[in-house]
Amino acid sequence: MKKVLLNLMFLLLFFNSYCQEKLDIKRIGFSIDIPKNWTTIQNDEILKNLNNFEFTDEQINHLFKSNNSSVNLATFVKYNPKTYAGIIPTIKIRTRESEVANLQDFLKQIQNSNEELKKTLDDFKFIDNPTFIELSRKKVVKFSVQFHLKKDDHIFTISSRSYYIPKDGYYISLNFIEEIGKEDNSILFEDLIKTI
Repeated sequence: MKKVLLNLMFLLLFFNSYCQEKLDIKRIGFSIDIPKNWTTIQNDEILKNLNNFEFTDEQINHLFKSNNSSVNLATFVKYNPKTYAGIIPTIKIRTRESEVANLQDFLKQIQNSNEELKKTLDDFKFIDNPTFIELSRKKVVKFSVQFHLKKDDHIFTISSRSYYIPKDGYYISLNFIEEIGKEDNSILFEDLIKTI
């Protein structure tokens, strides 16, 4: 019993060393822990308005649709972009318009949008195909992809893990992005997903 308690205490301390704050957007029912010492780039006006005013569901849908169908809520980067060269591990949280009627249509919409990305990004491929998982007692779509970005003579291999949370008229997308072979933040990313 004592060993179990020590292990639990270690896990709590280990996880607390990664996270210090929480992004909490009560009006749309979304929160996630923020990694400790990462730089936050938030859309402060959107977050302030969502948390300070009593919008109806219709008003929220209109707000999310009015910005070219996508609203960036927050971006977290591991290193300061002004002082760090190269691909920075990044967490992007956005909303995007979605007019689908059911979960299967939502999945199809995501599959179709990824087919369009294949035409844009070099060597785009699925590591995990879009599929439903349960997250915080809700069905969400999870998938991961890999692609290349080129700069000068250098090719960066990028990994992106995505979670799309359907809402009424829009969805929340979470993208966990990093360069393959440079460092591995996968444990941190998995721990953060558990805090949603």
